[in-house]
Amino acid sequence: MFNTLMIVVISYFVYQISQLLHEMGHAVAYRLAYKSKKWRIETGRGKEIFKSKRIRICLSLAEGVCYFDDDYEDWYYKRNLIVFLAGPFVNIILFVSMIPFIYDINHSTDVSSFYRNIVFITFYINFWKAFIGLLPKEYENMKVNQTDGLKLLNIIKAMKNSRKSNNN
Repeated sequence: MFNTLMIVVISYFVYQISQLLHEMGHAVAYRLAYKSKKWRIETGRGKEIFKSKRIRICLSLAEGVCYFDDDYEDWYYKRNLIVFLAGPFVNIILFVSMIPFIYDINHSTDVSSFYRNIVFITFYINFWKAFIGLLPKEYENMKVNQTDGLKLLNIIKAMKNSRKSNNN
């Protein structure tokens, strides 16, 4: 019972932190690509547990979104490619960075279950966040109606169409 509770609690916090870092990846890329400070992040739904000028975190686990203001332009394809790749890239870095720890766990006899749970949960949550985030999919009734993968696919198509029209 305690182990199950520990896994649930660890999963909740790892998911919240991973979601926040994913959205921070978008925000940092936006800041660098557009030289703009006009962004804000929201994660989760329901009761607010943290709020600052740029970040709002809610209690229930749900999607996260990084809002870009004023300076964001659809037609800056290369900049947008960087911005929308940055979130899943953070998740890829997080799950790949767990591999040495997994190796350590598998080759060590004295590893606590708490440490083991954090490592494996961090690996799997970020693996699935990167994988699902890169799938081109559209959603209804959510803050975010498109995955990063669909946004990236649309940017690539727009870049391709822009090149075709420039060549004609």
